[in-house]
Amino acid sequence: MKRVILSIALLGIPFVAGCASAGTKIEASAANKITKGQTKAQVISQLGQPNSASLTGNGKEMLQWSYARSSVKGATFIPIVGLFAGGANVQLTTFQVVLGPDKLVEDTLWNNGSTDSRMGN
Repeated sequence: MKRVILSIALLGIPFVAGCASAGTKIEASAANKITKGQTKAQVISQLGQPNSASLTGNGKEMLQWSYARSSVKGATFIPIVGLFAGGANVQLTTFQVVLGPDKLVEDTLWNNGSTDSRMGN
């Protein structure tokens, strides 16, 4: 019985070690609370500092919160098979707020997507 438990524990180690995340995750429910006319300061107080900010040629500012989570497929850890069946599942969430020249919210965009990366292809 101890061997079975030890085997299960050892098999689970690569799966725990095979995940990574970065950025600031914004849930759809939080994104929906940002409304036109809010100030930049109000948005930042609700969501925290954005991961990036950029200026457009027409005087608008775009704030962006990005979050990526990658989890390695279990097959990746199998010798030889991992080259063909391995890879990772990646989930990406972005939330963008467009501010007008007056620093008030003009528009928002929330996007949630995923992709499947493969090894050896």
